Amino acid sequence: MVETLLAPKFIVLYLFIVSAVYVQEVRSGKRSMVSARAGINGAPAWSPDGKKLALTLSGNNGNLDIYLLDLATQQLTRVTDDPGIDTEASFTPDGRTIYFTSDRSGNPQIYRVAPGGNEKPKRVTFTGAYNARPRVSPDGKQLAVLTLDNGSYRIGLQDLASGTLTVLSKGVQDESPSFAPNGAMVILAGRERGQGVLQTISVDGQTSFKLNADAGEVREPVWGPFLP
Repeated sequence: MVETLLAPKFIVLYLFIVSAVYVQEVRSGKRSMVSARAGINGAPAWSPDGKKLALTLSGNNGNLDIYLLDLATQQLTRVTDDPGIDTEASFTPDGRTIYFTSDRSGNPQIYRVAPGGNEKPKRVTFTGAYNARPRVSPDGKQLAVLTLDNGSYRIGLQDLASGTLTVLSKGVQDESPSFAPNGAMVILAGRERGQGVLQTISVDGQTSFKLNADAGEVREPVWGPFLP
């Protein structure tokens, strides 16, 4: 299985079979491996300037933590260091903060940390027993998260100033939220009658549209950036 994340000129892929992360130039198709370290190499996320990747690495001890990889120098900087699982990093638009999923409190919740700083990660989600897969809105004011709601996995939207979490989707197995570049819509993957579907929902929850696939699985949507 391959997951892709978009940047203006490149995509980043991680391959579950060989546990490696590749960067591929969209126009030429040229692909280069940027991380194939011991253990797990996964959950890549671009920094806003496109110069670094946040990665989840396990190393030889098997514990998952988040690192920053400088693509030009291959310098690796550790961001988290905890016995729990830290993964699914997402940068704020200014690159000064990383939101990530961690089970250090006993169940998956969202935390934030300043890469390169000395502060300890701070928990930001407190509604419900499960919140994961954070995605930051383009204005940096909201988080789209995967949340457990009445026994179903749905997409929630958390206001970062107030901490209020609003459930947007109504499916039973929704996942992989991604903001539109203008921040007005969220796209997600879900399932209906055993088939994968994509759905867009406005951030106020008032408008939604479903994109059905003719065949195969539909998963892991990522909204591409505006191109100049």
